[in-house]
Amino acid sequence: MVQAASPPKLETSRGPIEAEAIIVCPGDDFSTLHADRLAQYGLTRCKLHMLRLRPERFDGRLPPVMSDLGMIRYLGYAELPAAQALRVRLRAEQRDHIDAGVHLIAVRSAGGTLVVGDSHHYAATPDPFALAAVDDLILDEYSHVFAGARPELVERWTGTYASASDRLMLVDAPSEGLRIVLITSGTGASTSFAIAEEVAAELYG
Repeated sequence: MVQAASPPKLETSRGPIEAEAIIVCPGDDFSTLHADRLAQYGLTRCKLHMLRLRPERFDGRLPPVMSDLGMIRYLGYAELPAAQALRVRLRAEQRDHIDAGVHLIAVRSAGGTLVVGDSHHYAATPDPFALAAVDDLILDEYSHVFAGARPELVERWTGTYASASDRLMLVDAPSEGLRIVLITSGTGASTSFAIAEEVAAELYG
């Protein structure tokens, strides 16, 4: 376990490690390392619901699917002029989904299942419970997109990630050889490799 990170040394539960540069990626742990630095950014957490579904008919050619609720959530789409009319209609027709931060993303998984999500609820310390009503909203949106009987619900889980209202990511430089890096928009799976390349290049460039 890492207990302190300040170049040229990383303090761990198994002893010190020499390091000329350190990149701290704490996820949504804002208190273990450099809590004083992170406190200035007004960070919170986002809790999301995810489901694994087994449809009656599984198409191994199915590409990733996103519903129109995502068009008013992701900035690349939501900032387009045409999104305003869609936003007005969806607020009239699916206000409960929007209030729960629900939008549909469905991706093929192994064994004939789909990984389906998700929802968004924000709090400094999210509760550990997964409300059935939120899962029902996700399943309702799934039914709007995919025809057929309601699929078997195989698994459900929740996750949390760091979130900030004023930025998509955070790179803090407390010292010359130290960087603290967080993705604060829920887009880590899409952007983390590029961000890692940029931060490493800046450190050693």
